[in-house]
Amino acid sequence: MSEKVADKSNNNVVKDGQLGAANATAEASAPDEFELLIERGEARPIGIENIEKGLTALWQAAGKSRPGESDQLAVTRACVFNLVISVDGDQALAEVTETIAQLTWSYPCRAIVLVLKPEETQEEVNAFISAHCQLPSGGKKVCCEQITVVASGSDVDGMWSVVLPLLVPDLPVILWWPGDPVLHGTLFEHLLATADRLIVDSRAFINPVFTFSRLAELSSSRYSEVAVSDLCWSRLNSWRNLIAQFFDQPQYLPYLNQVDRVEVHYEAPDDNRHPNFSEALLLIGWLARQLGWQPAFSLQRKGNNATLILNRQGVPLTVVLHGHNDRVDELGGITQVNLIASHPEANPDEPKLASFTVAVSDDYEHAMTFVEEDESPLASRNFLFPRLDRTELLREDLAMVGRDRVFEASLELAGQLNARVKS
Repeated sequence: MSEKVADKSNNNVVKDGQLGAANATAEASAPDEFELLIERGEARPIGIENIEKGLTALWQAAGKSRPGESDQLAVTRACVFNLVISVDGDQALAEVTETIAQLTWSYPCRAIVLVLKPEETQEEVNAFISAHCQLPSGGKKVCCEQITVVASGSDVDGMWSVVLPLLVPDLPVILWWPGDPVLHGTLFEHLLATADRLIVDSRAFINPVFTFSRLAELSSSRYSEVAVSDLCWSRLNSWRNLIAQFFDQPQYLPYLNQVDRVEVHYEAPDDNRHPNFSEALLLIGWLARQLGWQPAFSLQRKGNNATLILNRQGVPLTVVLHGHNDRVDELGGITQVNLIASHPEANPDEPKLASFTVAVSDDYEHAMTFVEEDESPLASRNFLFPRLDRTELLREDLAMVGRDRVFEASLELAGQLNARVKS
């Protein structure tokens, strides 16, 4: 497919190398091209072999001042990393394109989106270029670029060879896989080999038992140099903070090493699909890592509920997962965590029990914490507990510079727990 950009005013076609030409005809059409590609962010078709040439021509046209236009409106082309994204259809493409546009303000990048359609019989590869721009107050317009490659049929597995030449040299490569990653696939393995970081969302895993365990193994494989992160870890930030705050209180600290039972309530499907334990087990993995718990017996699943026995320094610790179906749009999301612990200095014949609870509201915007001792309420507090959308989760994730060792250790333990699942 040859590169072309439509001119709305006179139906002419501006071909390779002519987009930035400074002749009268080009000047007449430049405002339309600027509006289509920069102002509106529309995607234009282009031949695979002409992508870089088309991007250069695009920025040349965008950088030209229009008649009567202030120099302050000139475009600055910015890129801090390469963001490679794999999606499986047009709806997913629309969603990640919107996310890229929102990320531009904080993280301008070169986004390369692969739209994979392996189920289609016709083998075809098409490419498009577009731009996403933000105008800071009193500053120049900052833009980044998006390259979209749509592949169908058997061409899907070879898309890594298209991506490699498009990467901006000497910048980090972040591989974001919003859906269920095919961890043993040819495309995934080739892309991962070029990446500095892999971002997934374990809520989207179709077979969370297998995928979560396999993800945990990546750190010890030949991809050990790739930093792995999960958007669910960002979703758990508030949960981890509120749980930790319980034991900032000196009177509750003795209970911390005497936890006997953990209960996690989470959103589960109401049909026969696999319940997604990933977020719950990632939280348990974090607790286990911090407190020295180890796996003991296989996780026994019954419907959407499950039970797991951990080893707390030689003492059995029970973990119970309760599945319910209140919010279909939050499948896999945690709604309540209870920690039940005994006081180490209490008389064994008269144990002193305490429960520490964090529960999210129905709107996922607030949470309450409760402390009870021997079934008597001691304290309760209300907190803002905002529900973050995908763009906000990505911003939090990208704010982490380097590897998150706490996450990686929690993931490793959670992977061991998930690998022990039995129906």
